[in-house]
Amino acid sequence: MSDGSTLTLERSLAASPANVWRCLTDPDLIRQWFAPKPVETTEVELDLRPGGIFRTVMEVPGHGTIAGDPGSILLVEEGRRLVWTSALGPGFHPNAFDDDPMSFAFTAEITLSAEGTGCRYVARAMHATTETSDAHEKMGFSTGWGTAAEQLGALAATI
Repeated sequence: MSDGSTLTLERSLAASPANVWRCLTDPDLIRQWFAPKPVETTEVELDLRPGGIFRTVMEVPGHGTIAGDPGSILLVEEGRRLVWTSALGPGFHPNAFDDDPMSFAFTAEITLSAEGTGCRYVARAMHATTETSDAHEKMGFSTGWGTAAEQLGALAATI
């Protein structure tokens, strides 16, 4: 779903917010769910403090490696909210973007809340313009992030 320059994905997950949080913040667990299969997340660097690094490397069958500039953690509210951006690198240093249509800045916000015996998961990808938001959606935001959210929920339900 798109609302101007923000894409939003919501899911009810059959796992506690604590287990989902653990899957959001443990690099070994992130590798298991972060990319929609058959894409594989091969590397994760995460420093959960404002200005800390957020970096993933993915292997896409038939397309190779995707490894952009590292992003920056903006906000950590333990167990309930995680915000990072691709616009800034570690230590809040600005990232440069080229003319590649897959190269654009956005800020991701993940919120968790208790919902029955499970968790309400809301992911937002905020963009500077509706054009970049539309480009992100055309790249597969809803299907890709949706599949990853389902993988996250399934993993969190097992730990």
